[in-house]
Amino acid sequence: MGCKYLRICHLNNCATGVATQNNILRMQHYKGEVQWVINYFRFIAQQVRELLAQLGCRNLTDLIGRTDLLSRINGYTRKQQNLDMTAILSDGGVAADKPRYCTQPKNEPFDKGELAEQMVRDALPAIENKSGGEFSYTVQNTNRSIGARLSGEIGLRHGDTGMESDPIVVRLTGTAGQSFGVWNAGGLHMYLEGDANDYVGKGMAGGKLVLYPPSGSNFKSHETAIIGNTCLYGATGGKLFAAGMAGERFAVRNSGCTTVVEGVGDHGCEYMTGGVVAVLGSTGVNFGAGMTGGFAYVYDEQNTFGDNYNHDVEIVRIAPEHMEAHRVYLRELIEEFVRETGSERGKYLLENFVDTVGKFWLIKPKAATLESLIQDMHRTAA
Repeated sequence: MGCKYLRICHLNNCATGVATQNNILRMQHYKGEVQWVINYFRFIAQQVRELLAQLGCRNLTDLIGRTDLLSRINGYTRKQQNLDMTAILSDGGVAADKPRYCTQPKNEPFDKGELAEQMVRDALPAIENKSGGEFSYTVQNTNRSIGARLSGEIGLRHGDTGMESDPIVVRLTGTAGQSFGVWNAGGLHMYLEGDANDYVGKGMAGGKLVLYPPSGSNFKSHETAIIGNTCLYGATGGKLFAAGMAGERFAVRNSGCTTVVEGVGDHGCEYMTGGVVAVLGSTGVNFGAGMTGGFAYVYDEQNTFGDNYNHDVEIVRIAPEHMEAHRVYLRELIEEFVRETGSERGKYLLENFVDTVGKFWLIKPKAATLESLIQDMHRTAA
């Protein structure tokens, strides 16, 4: 109950000493032994078996769909008594001799990983020789986790950052399936002309992911989605540049990646602990919830961000004179973004920077000082 109301588990200081890796907190707050926990769960298992026996069942799966074993009791309050339980107690019209749950051992994946393996065959000599190289492919949304196999081969031989000076460059066209650039290693730079699904850059450790709309597109990229939800989940390094909008929970638990996008959905930078995020457009609600490290810039063109950020964090305008270091850094970040993506949005902001910079917010944890952010900024740039 304490964890539920304190909401501090993500800070590694669980008040009960359970959800923490801090041995001091474990010793201070949790007085039990490992064997006691094991014994507790054995008692739970025993009681479950006894309840199953009372119901005439041997396994938990035998209970699925058995609405005949349920009965309605009178509610204690008038509100409870007025509840209509018909839908919950219904068998849904499924015959008693038909299965109530999936009986297949597993579903064979549609994607056989053929493109991923082709990429490895093509690039493996360059990885082994640490010579780098450039390769091009067409991708579609059934190709999942593109780049993961290459990152694995790079990491196996050279570690997360061993090929950064001689990277493998992959140029793709089309729509990538889920987890594009997952666990991306330093030394792998992937450019996608098109768009991608959820989890882009999940857990990425280094390298670079660049996404931009197809040539000849006539839509405004900052009003159009280019990557899906939960991108950069748990990323620890590298760079992501996306000339378009991201979905919900962008950069959740990001701890080291530097990224520029043109808009995000709800819960941006949730539980972020490090890295830099620049949003050159609108955001959804609850921005920065649980954010304890790193920082972000948001371009607030319509002056609505004040209603969208979570008040666990602090927002500061970067236009004032004492924020010059942040203005310089943001401009350099947008310049790199434009070089990589050709973003029209980025070009507009740079061409009118004297005016547009006044609409940018700096978002930071309340405990972080502006001086410490500048130090973090230089470490990230290095």
